Amino acid sequence: MSNESLEQQLKKILLQCVGRERAVKAEALASLFFYNDDRPIRKAIEMLIDKGFPVCSVTEDPAGYFFPANIDEARKYSKSLQQRAVRIFLRRRHIIRNTARYYEKVKQGALL
Repeated sequence: MSNESLEQQLKKILLQCVGRERAVKAEALASLFFYNDDRPIRKAIEMLIDKGFPVCSVTEDPAGYFFPANIDEARKYSKSLQQRAVRIFLRRRHIIRNTARYYEKVKQGALL
């Protein structure tokens, strides 16, 4: 490998993966760098995003990471993130509420 950082190398690769149809899986990227797992790849991509490099991802085939071909692809990805965030926040609320109800019932049952 070259002296470039993992982030710099990933940036170059992702600039060749323009558009959703050219998405590349984290596992495939990991194998390019001889990693046994994809955690370093996911972390480096997260850092690229935090530094302002637009990286989108999809979970449906072809799954993986890609550089958006246009603003519409970026918007579609943004909308999918928003929908996932809503589901996560609802799940968060439900787990707290349902756990509280469960233990309240257990406590009441113990008092009887």
